[in-house]
Amino acid sequence: MIPRLMKRGCVAAFALLVWLGQDARSANPVRPVYRDVTARMTALEFTSDHNLMCRDGSDLLHCGSRYPDVEWSSADPRFTAPMSHTQGQHVEARVLVKLSRLPLGTTVRVRGISEQEAFTFEGEGRVEESGGDPCMAVVYVRSKSRLPAQLRRMQATIDWTVSVMIRGENIRELDLPDTGPHVCYLTRGIPKRTNEVVSALTPRRIQTSYERLAIALEGVEEIPSSVAIVHALTRHVGQWYNPKKHFEREDAWFVPSTWRLKPPGASCISICNYCSLILDQLGMEGNYRLIALYAKPNNPDKALEGGVEAENYTRDVGKQQWELFLVDDRNSRLGKVGGWGGMNYYEACIAYDFQGKTYYFPGGTDRVYDNKDQVLRIFRTLAWARWDSWRKDWQVMQIVRTYTPPGSGAPANCELPEGEKR
Repeated sequence: MIPRLMKRGCVAAFALLVWLGQDARSANPVRPVYRDVTARMTALEFTSDHNLMCRDGSDLLHCGSRYPDVEWSSADPRFTAPMSHTQGQHVEARVLVKLSRLPLGTTVRVRGISEQEAFTFEGEGRVEESGGDPCMAVVYVRSKSRLPAQLRRMQATIDWTVSVMIRGENIRELDLPDTGPHVCYLTRGIPKRTNEVVSALTPRRIQTSYERLAIALEGVEEIPSSVAIVHALTRHVGQWYNPKKHFEREDAWFVPSTWRLKPPGASCISICNYCSLILDQLGMEGNYRLIALYAKPNNPDKALEGGVEAENYTRDVGKQQWELFLVDDRNSRLGKVGGWGGMNYYEACIAYDFQGKTYYFPGGTDRVYDNKDQVLRIFRTLAWARWDSWRKDWQVMQIVRTYTPPGSGAPANCELPEGEKR
C-alpha cells in the first residue's frame, strides 16, 4: 500500500502502480511500472443555487454587479462568491479536477467534507480528453443531507479529496485544496423581480430582510404558514403609519428611517412597497402584488382596483367643488359631516394568492381579509368633501356610505391557514 501524502497547496501526488498487461510481441510479461499522478482542483460551481447574487451597493437602494456563477476558482483561491439557495433542498455542484498520467475513462470519485452535513458532498466522474496531459474530470456531486428549512445565513468550509480507480481496483486518495468559507443565504424559493435594481438580490438586502422578519415573528410558537408570515410582516411594519410620508418602490428600502421621526411612519403604499421588497428577497412562494382599492358612489360596498383619483370623482355644488374620499380615523368627527381631515383616494394592499384563495393585507393596519370588499371597512365613511383654502384641509360635506360608525372597529381578521408545530 502506498501511504496517503500530506497536502501541498493545490496539488497532491502519489506513485501509482499500473499494470500494463502482456506484451503482444513477447511471451514475457511487462514488469509493473510506477507513474507519478497529480490531481489539481481548478473550479467549483454550485449548480442548484439561484445564480442571482449581486455585490452590495453603497446603500440598500443600490446594487453592484452580479457575482460569477463559478463560486470558487484556483485562479483566486481566497475568493468565494456568496450564493442563495432554496431552503430544505439538497445542494448540487460540479467540481473540475485536472489529473496527469491517467488513462482516459478512469473513474474519479470526489468527496467534500464539512462540519455542515448539507455541505458534505460525494460524486463520481470519468477522466475526459482535454487536448493532452493533464486530463480533466468534471465530477457532479450532491450533498449528504438537505439544507435546513429555515431562513438563515449558512457558512461552510469544505475539505476535498479525489479517489482514482484503475481497472476496477487499487483505489487511491489524493488531497485537494479546502474551499471556502462558502456563504449561503437560504430562501423560501427563487428570489423575485431580481431584474429590477431595487429588488436585485444582495447580501445586505437579504440580511436586512431576515432581521425584519425575525422581529415580526417574535413570540410565534409554531412554524407559521406562508399567509401568516406575510401577515406578521405587514402588521409589524404597519405600526408606523403616516400618510404624509410617501416612498415610491425605488426608494422603499428607506421606509424604516421614518420610524424615528415625529410623527413616525409612512403611507400605506410605502408600507406595501417595503414589505414587497422583503418578500422578493426571501423568494416568498405564491403570487403577491400591490393593488389600490376604492369604491364608486353608485356601488359603495364594492371594492374596485385602481384609485378614486383615477376616476376623477368631482362635483360642483354652488361655487364649491367637492371630491370623493375614503375617510379614516384621523377625521375630527370620525367621518361624519363637518369633520376635518383623514381623506384617502384609495387603500393600498398586498394581494397574496395562496392555495386557491386571495388574501388582502391593507398597508398601515394589522388586518388581513379574504374578501377585498372588507378592506373598505377599515375606513369610517365614503364621503364628498370640500377643500378649505383658509384651513388648508378637507371637510366632509356629504356621506355616501358609512362603513364603520363611531364606537365600532374594522372587521376582524379572516381565518389564516394553520402552521406547523415546532
